[in-house]
Amino acid sequence: MPRWYWFLFLMSLFLVQCHPEVSSSAKPNILLFLVDDMGWTDTSVPFADTATANNRYFHTPNMERLRAMGMQFTQAYSSSPVCSPTRTSILTGMNPARTHITNWIPGEQNDTPEETKWGLPPDWRIDGLGPDDVTLPKLLKQAGYVSIHIGKAHFGNAGTPGEDPRNLGFDISIAGNHIGHPASYYPPYGAPDNSHHVPDLEAEAAQNLYLNDALTVHAVHLIDSLATAGQPFFMNMAHYALHTPIQGDTTRLAPYADSIHNKAQQAYATMVESMDASLGKILEALERKGQLDNTLIVFMSDNGGLATHAGPPTTNTPLAYGKGTNREGGIRVPMLVAWPGHVKANSRCTVPVIADDFMPTFLSIAGIADQTPKLIDGVDLSPLFFETGNIKDRALIWHFPHYWASRTLRDQYPDVIGPFSAIRYHRYKLIFDYDTQRVMVFDLVTDLGETNDVMIAAPEVTTRLMETLVTYLRQVGAPMPVDRRNGRKLYPHL
Repeated sequence: MPRWYWFLFLMSLFLVQCHPEVSSSAKPNILLFLVDDMGWTDTSVPFADTATANNRYFHTPNMERLRAMGMQFTQAYSSSPVCSPTRTSILTGMNPARTHITNWIPGEQNDTPEETKWGLPPDWRIDGLGPDDVTLPKLLKQAGYVSIHIGKAHFGNAGTPGEDPRNLGFDISIAGNHIGHPASYYPPYGAPDNSHHVPDLEAEAAQNLYLNDALTVHAVHLIDSLATAGQPFFMNMAHYALHTPIQGDTTRLAPYADSIHNKAQQAYATMVESMDASLGKILEALERKGQLDNTLIVFMSDNGGLATHAGPPTTNTPLAYGKGTNREGGIRVPMLVAWPGHVKANSRCTVPVIADDFMPTFLSIAGIADQTPKLIDGVDLSPLFFETGNIKDRALIWHFPHYWASRTLRDQYPDVIGPFSAIRYHRYKLIFDYDTQRVMVFDLVTDLGETNDVMIAAPEVTTRLMETLVTYLRQVGAPMPVDRRNGRKLYPHL
């Protein structure tokens, strides 16, 4: 291991000693296993009412194990259809509309196509989080936790303090910086010009490890070390997989080679299996060190699967479309929660939840719910985890006021790709497309695939949802698209 690794580890132990009033032995570990671009059905664990072809194709035995150990959330959502907004919402408990981090970082190259009427919101936080932001790892430190980040960060822009997770409160950071995806999943995990290079993995590159395996080596080693020291930890295990480039683990290819799935789909399936194997090794490490029963484990994807344009590596059926879109395929994600002895095994929750909820939930689990910031959007999910009660009745909101695709692609998928705001309350979901200014309403109970717009048939529902959405966007000062001609902000409207 590199010398700086041990320096950071020893320093983290020193830091928690600054809080001698905290009893470390009573604290559960918290492990967030965050996957990138994983679709709702990219697993052998069915999240729909009936298994799909995807569920039969993908092989994820460790997700199956985690599901059997705990609770499956069938209506879990990312905070955004793209990565950085969700990741920063996890750290802050705030919706992207409130953080003003509404696109991936830096995002500007896709935000201002000249042919569009509506321009870039002038006040979105293109640089992401910074040292002054109140974050989950900073607050957990008050409860005696060591906070570890491994893998994809994408919290802050290149050249800013936020690109280093340690400046956001993490005691240890491995393999994370400003990049949103690796140039390669094979050593040296970067392009020849060093762009999109994953840092800190020189030793693993020398061993010719696949990127998922390289990250897992560090996770297992840290679990061993911290458990031996009796030190409670929060680990943000954030895989770069399953983001592009679609580069499979060739050692796992044989079971997926058939005449039905193309080469990209076969490679993608090996990436899924490799990610799942990482989960398995981490579960084994926790079990070996006697920490499995003392660890809350949450599995989630940062947005939906890449299933939008020609030749995608996956499909989100029965959900519509995928990453970057306003439909369920872009935001509904697989979520599993386990904590043996605390979360009921083989249980299922159908309450809609969102990644905004993780900060207050983890603070509650750590015993410092009273430290939860007041101006957040997330709620404590522990009553759902432990089946001790309900959470407050609320609407879920998504706000993506950006362009990211070409005009050709937007024309191919009208009212699907492009800037939008959306709100879900109970069974109904309203979408406002800023490009076309179309309003759509779907009943997700009877129409999960969002094929039947009921806006005209349900005028009272439509009006109530629109009023709630606009009130919230104005309340938090959300960054809005602007008219290029006069700078006027555009809000959703009927």
